Amino acid sequence: MLLLALLSSPSCRTSLASSPAAGVATLFGHTFAGDETASEPSPAGPIVIALDPGHGGHDSGAVHLGADGRPDLLEKDVNLVIAMFLAEELRAAGYEPVLTRTTDSPVNDPPRDLNGDGRIDDDDDLQARVDIANDAHARLLLSIHNNGDSSPRTRGTSTWYAAAHPLGDRSHMLAQLVQTELLAALHDAGYADAIDQGANDDPPLQKPYGHLFLVGPKTPRVARVSEMPGVVGESLYVTSDIESQLLRSESIQRAITAGYHHAIDDYFAQFPE
Repeated sequence: MLLLALLSSPSCRTSLASSPAAGVATLFGHTFAGDETASEPSPAGPIVIALDPGHGGHDSGAVHLGADGRPDLLEKDVNLVIAMFLAEELRAAGYEPVLTRTTDSPVNDPPRDLNGDGRIDDDDDLQARVDIANDAHARLLLSIHNNGDSSPRTRGTSTWYAAAHPLGDRSHMLAQLVQTELLAALHDAGYADAIDQGANDDPPLQKPYGHLFLVGPKTPRVARVSEMPGVVGESLYVTSDIESQLLRSESIQRAITAGYHHAIDDYFAQFPE
């Protein structure tokens, strides 16, 4: 049984409005200050954590369709609210979070050919995210996603890393911690039958040149590799009729946030330097 308090809106339509000029985003009824942008950290300052809310702007990511066949939940919105909650928690705990985006917008704005392949496309948006993490001298990179599948029955939680990354061993450890803590947090929030899809190396995803962009090795797509351990977290399935309802719930959004936070704490307990 799912012991959860889900949103009661009949349409369950994701609410996301942004005001870039004011640096404020309103997500699922919550208002966040959008000031966690990249900056040059002090050498003696707090630990910097790069948070990448996946997708944004024209790229919605996974989409849940309602009974009328229309989109009623977009992955990009869920990713952003979780990242904003996590940034608040990390700052309160003494970390310095840096987000790749704080509104529903592309990161590579204005559009530039950042990976030098002679064209401007989604790879340049991904390179912009890597560059933000590198420029901030982040110690970890967490790309926050939720999954999608052609079947509304598919459910599960997974975390992905790239063993081929220069810091693949550390990324593997981080992925295991994130996977463990996400599942524990979901269970604690009442989702007792959350499905463990594992902490996985990225080749099965069959990405171009065999690897994820943000947390993978240098390939013809990637001009500058991320300089820190990193993972891509797939908390739940936006396309699942069950898990899309959970992702609308603040209790689940905050549970996922807590899972990431605990994993970060666990990582630095093992690797303080």
